[in-house]
Amino acid sequence: MGPKFLRTMQIYSIKVAETESFHLEWPLEVYGVVAAQDGVDHRRNLLFLRIRDDCQILTKQDPFLHLIGPSRAIISGDDVVGEHVMIDVHLKLKGTVESKDRTLISKAFCYDYGHYDHSVSTRLHRGLCDIELCCEHLRRSLQATILGVQLVKGSLPCESGIKVLCFALTEDETKGGLPSRPVLLLDSQAETMPVDEEGYLELSRRAGSVKLNGRLAILVHAREASGSVVFTPKSSSVSQERCDLGDCEVEITVTWSLMAKSQHHIGLMGCAEPYYAHELYRIPKMILEEDAC
Repeated sequence: MGPKFLRTMQIYSIKVAETESFHLEWPLEVYGVVAAQDGVDHRRNLLFLRIRDDCQILTKQDPFLHLIGPSRAIISGDDVVGEHVMIDVHLKLKGTVESKDRTLISKAFCYDYGHYDHSVSTRLHRGLCDIELCCEHLRRSLQATILGVQLVKGSLPCESGIKVLCFALTEDETKGGLPSRPVLLLDSQAETMPVDEEGYLELSRRAGSVKLNGRLAILVHAREASGSVVFTPKSSSVSQERCDLGDCEVEITVTWSLMAKSQHHIGLMGCAEPYYAHELYRIPKMILEEDAC
């Protein structure tokens, strides 16, 4: 029996939707928090976070929350047993004054992964609105962290905004099939330049998952120019690739890591779970013997 790899929950989008009994008055000024909790450490893994003074304006044409996470991959089981993931949603609708703010939805949902091996949309009820969660569960997956998207040559055209998309391609898709749904890492507005002094794009999201036998594709789109790179997953280490974006050149850096199913195992074993259960991957131990002298 070889080492185990974990199943992860890849979240693509979270949408605010009207219920059958209550119609929303668009546009909406929304603030609050959406977080996920898995069995690794039971801490809230933030997906969306806005304070009242920095609420997001949702329209009927664009009712999707601007996600900032997760900060690490969400574990939803291993290759044999699936686990529940808690989705904690607390969203408020800003009024003319704070005393007139209303709760759109406030509920912790227990999300069951089911037997889906493709992206699915699920409606979470209980409030003045519904939450439509689009996600996918990737079996035998690794964590990919987009460490940086850096402009190394030229200047980015920003008249129409800049988008950075991440695709976790399956084995079939790497052979020419249809691409999977993208994880939106950055979607800047027109005329804005989300680049720091060293040329790095200020990404909204960085952590994602990819299947062990799949590929990770990163697409950068600015105005009419697009560039993309494709990475082969690794169990650890760092990968770097460059692509042309019109007259520019962009370097993309990705770090790879195995994931722990339990924080407890890391504390005891000093390593991620995929290796602790197999005799070939026993952790070396140092034995201190008494000095014969």
